[in-house]
Amino acid sequence: MGSMEKEAQHMIDIQTISIHRLVPYYLMSSYLYYKEDKQVLTDEQFDEIAKRLLDTWDSVVHMHKHLICRGDLQAGTGYAIQYNQRIINASRRWYNDNADICSNHTRA
Repeated sequence: MGSMEKEAQHMIDIQTISIHRLVPYYLMSSYLYYKEDKQVLTDEQFDEIAKRLLDTWDSVVHMHKHLICRGDLQAGTGYAIQYNQRIINASRRWYNDNADICSNHTRA
């Protein structure tokens, strides 16, 4: 594991994030990964978010929950999500705010 991956893992502790806030993390990281070819989370962190969302699905409350398909969570993908402008803007802001950590996370 590279130093950038270690820094990113310290930056976000998936287990301490509220289940409701997992929705934006899932959506923003999916948008960046699939639409802009950028990676903010490690694959393991993304998979952990998907698993926690799936395990707590019935208790999760978020205005963008309807954009997420349980089948996508099971498959560990966000490829088919239809992103709105709010998610796009938040994703870009999140990436730019963490550019120093994310610079080595761009997909190969």
